[in-house]
Amino acid sequence: MILIPVWTFYLLGAWHGRSASGLPIPTFPLLIGLVSFTALLGAVYIINQISDREVDLKGGKLFLLSHSIVTARAAALEASLLISLSLALGIIFMPALFTVLLLLGLGLGLAYSIEPVRLKRRPVLDVLANAAGNGILNTLAGWVAVGAPLEGLLVLAPYPLAVASVHLTTTLADIEGDSAGGLRTSGAALGARRATVIAAGLMAAAAAAATAVDNRPAFYASLISLPIFLIPVRSSKREDAAPTVLLPAKAATLFFSVAAGFLFPLYIPFLALAVLCTRRYYRIRFGIVYPGLKQ
Repeated sequence: MILIPVWTFYLLGAWHGRSASGLPIPTFPLLIGLVSFTALLGAVYIINQISDREVDLKGGKLFLLSHSIVTARAAALEASLLISLSLALGIIFMPALFTVLLLLGLGLGLAYSIEPVRLKRRPVLDVLANAAGNGILNTLAGWVAVGAPLEGLLVLAPYPLAVASVHLTTTLADIEGDSAGGLRTSGAALGARRATVIAAGLMAAAAAAATAVDNRPAFYASLISLPIFLIPVRSSKREDAAPTVLLPAKAATLFFSVAAGFLFPLYIPFLALAVLCTRRYYRIRFGIVYPGLKQ
């Protein structure tokens, strides 16, 4: 499920690239680029979970690796295979600039998860890293995949702001577990109250930036998301905010995905199929309900 924003912002970048070039979107490069970037980000997420095994064990989350249901060795092998697949597809089928974006994404992902850099445990830098990865490199990958010129990239400006807003919100759900594991994320450093206010401000900035650069998909998605970001802001205590802390992130992901679905109508049934298949796989393989992770 964590790959949904990857697909969403990649497709939004591709649509804006098509608008800049004025040419029809080439289906094959679009799909190859999507598979390549999906494989890369899948590998990055696996590496992140390998690095977070001890933190996840203390926090009681993401138990597949922390409880050795999937071994670290098997996960590392899968990550290596995904990186190899991603780079092979990029080098063989895509423009050289696309491969550069893959390498930048890989470097950023490693820096986010692995010591001694490990941006994930550095306040502000953790948010900036996610904004750069999913909000800039991801949308640029879609732009480059459709063969668009590099003029007019400013139209993508709202996306890193929206991604930063969503990521900051997601750090709030893990404050206790991250703090217990020694991870001082932006959420842990700011506290729930200040972080929710800043997240709402970032989403408002995304809406303002979308207006300034005439990015209608980003404008509507961020504007509709913004009131939901204000819900946790009204709670002054962590325990009051807990039930609603992830609601803005989920809502924003949904609204931006719907925006991408309007531009690429097949994307919505693809997402529905991905969710259904994921739920069925986790129920058969691990006996749990996912999304939700309820026993």
